[in-house]
Amino acid sequence: MEFTVPPESKDVVLKLGFDSDISLPDNLDFQPYQRGLREGVDIAVLFDETANDPKGPDMAFLRYEAGAYVPGHVHMGFETVLVLQGDYIENGQTFTPGSLVVRAPGTCHSMASKKGCVILASRYQPVKQLAEC
Repeated sequence: MEFTVPPESKDVVLKLGFDSDISLPDNLDFQPYQRGLREGVDIAVLFDETANDPKGPDMAFLRYEAGAYVPGHVHMGFETVLVLQGDYIENGQTFTPGSLVVRAPGTCHSMASKKGCVILASRYQPVKQLAEC
């Protein structure tokens, strides 16, 4: 991808009107997610169109254990993240419950959590994994 404007300049970060953890339904089915790459991260899929279209969208709850880390990747399409619980960290910037983060195509980031977190994430297209951003 080549850009005339840095992709991050199109990112949007909003703080919504809640500051404390949001309770989740008990019936979410969290499963280990990409072990070996995303250690300490579990996923509860709401929908995943990549089975029908390799460039299809998806949406899921992601739960990070304390100390979890996900290496850098680049977004081929928009990604939206809503922090529901805990501390969610992208490229060293910490987001707390009520943070809505919209990343533009071409944005590169790694993710982590010091204390653990739960996010709701949706991607318009799958990511491309990198050695580092």
